[in-house]
Amino acid sequence: ISFHSSLAYAILVVHTASFPQLVAGTPFIAKNALKSWLQKRGDDGNATSEAVRYIRIDVSGEHAWRPPGANDKRGPCPALNAMANHGYLPRNGVVNMLTGSSMFGKVFGMAGELSLTLALYATLLSGDVLSLSFSIGGPHPGLLSPLLGGGNGLSGSHNKFETDSSVTHGDFFLFKGDVNVLQLPKFKKLLELQEDKKKPNFDLDVLTEHRKFTLQDSISTNPQFFYGPFSGLLVSNAGHCFIPGMFANFTQDNPKGLLTKEILMSFFAVYEDQDTGRLTHKRGHERIPENWYRRPPGGLLGDYGTTVFAQDLIRMASKYPQLLKVGGNTGRVNSFVGFDLGNITGGIYNSLDLLNLQSLVCFIFRVLLVIVPDTLQ
Repeated sequence: ISFHSSLAYAILVVHTASFPQLVAGTPFIAKNALKSWLQKRGDDGNATSEAVRYIRIDVSGEHAWRPPGANDKRGPCPALNAMANHGYLPRNGVVNMLTGSSMFGKVFGMAGELSLTLALYATLLSGDVLSLSFSIGGPHPGLLSPLLGGGNGLSGSHNKFETDSSVTHGDFFLFKGDVNVLQLPKFKKLLELQEDKKKPNFDLDVLTEHRKFTLQDSISTNPQFFYGPFSGLLVSNAGHCFIPGMFANFTQDNPKGLLTKEILMSFFAVYEDQDTGRLTHKRGHERIPENWYRRPPGGLLGDYGTTVFAQDLIRMASKYPQLLKVGGNTGRVNSFVGFDLGNITGGIYNSLDLLNLQSLVCFIFRVLLVIVPDTLQ
């Protein structure tokens, strides 16, 4: 069996384990799996039976924060940078696929089917498929270097993992390809959404408003803006969903999570001058806050998986349907032309279909599966 065949088999295992009906050819994910997830939740959208377990993430000893060294890789993802800075991922920033998947769950409460999928795609799209590793920053030598490289790393993954209209980074065209630096105006815009609140909480409703801003900002400033079915509809929106879903502090006092300004700034390595209020960003210095509790297994929420992401995206798109409209500008600002999703998917889906939970989860995995053959050619 060839190496690429083995990789393809691994992909198939990941998807069939959680979504067997996709392989059987039905248009929806396994009904029993989805039914079980829905039955666990009450009419108010909260879990009803499992006991909650609050887990504080250790940031002492071997997991004490340490800034990256001169040769350590750091990239566009604040969560990955923070885990490397605390030694949950290798501090050099080169991550084994399975280690990455495991640590996504351990530190942030990401469900296994989603964490393994993301780690797998990071490896296939931007990493070294021979060693099953990827860099969270720039390129790193692969097993067969210089004959074959180790991939461009996540810093070179524009329109794969890092996209236009992201939460804090600039668009590729506007910043001459440098999409790894946090753009403080975008971050300030997010903070402004809660500046008049006595107890700021950057929950999904707040990030939904910020999502509307980042999308419109790219349309109105970037003549080459592109919003694809994977890079835009899924990845770009996921950034806004993941922040409240996995950066919030989940405690007995705040079982649904509380994402304060201080926690947000810690994860994004943004510092505020107490005298002037001026914000600065220290690239690569992302930090897990002290006394921070990850998203808990069981209880009100459970691990953050594909179905939870789909539910969050539906909630955002129900308010702003344009978030599901695939397309791009045509060489001028404000010239956005949408593609007919029915044409792209052979008539299987349209934008309204994606407001249905089953259809959206199925669409997510169909898009992911479309990518695989090209990466294995």
